[in-house]
Amino acid sequence: MREKKTKQSIEEIAASFLDEYKLKAFLDFYDFLKNNKLGKAKTGRTGISKWTILYRNKKIGHFNFYENLWSIDYFDLFDRNKWLEECDKYLTTELKDFIITNINTTSDCCANKRCWSVENKIILGKLFNGRVCACRPIEIINPDGETLEFAKELVLMGKKIIAEVAESYTK
Repeated sequence: MREKKTKQSIEEIAASFLDEYKLKAFLDFYDFLKNNKLGKAKTGRTGISKWTILYRNKKIGHFNFYENLWSIDYFDLFDRNKWLEECDKYLTTELKDFIITNINTTSDCCANKRCWSVENKIILGKLFNGRVCACRPIEIINPDGETLEFAKELVLMGKKIIAEVAESYTK
């Protein structure tokens, strides 16, 4: 008789990938998601440890684990390649600076032209030479401390945008 597979929790999966310091930072982020009533859904192929961050069944971004790393990526909340400009009204100067330092220009999908990347894009007043990823425009690897707090602010911004868009449809 075959044994039934046990389903590991996200916390257990994270512990299998991350060292103690990175695990502590991830668990802080994961608690933040739960406390803010944000959903999560497993995505990707079997064996890929990736989850989508959801609010009202809309994607804000995702987090994933690989080797001794974890990352958070943010999706487009507006029309492709325009969302950073649309989000400007939600951003503090510090958050704008944070976004600019975390613009994703190195993804495999961009280098291999598998996504709708944009070349020579001006984002929040800064010119990015080369390609900017359209499927994961912001990527944060191993966030902790202040970086983790900015990452949380971006998630809350996504939640607020989704709520405002939904509210505008009901008016």
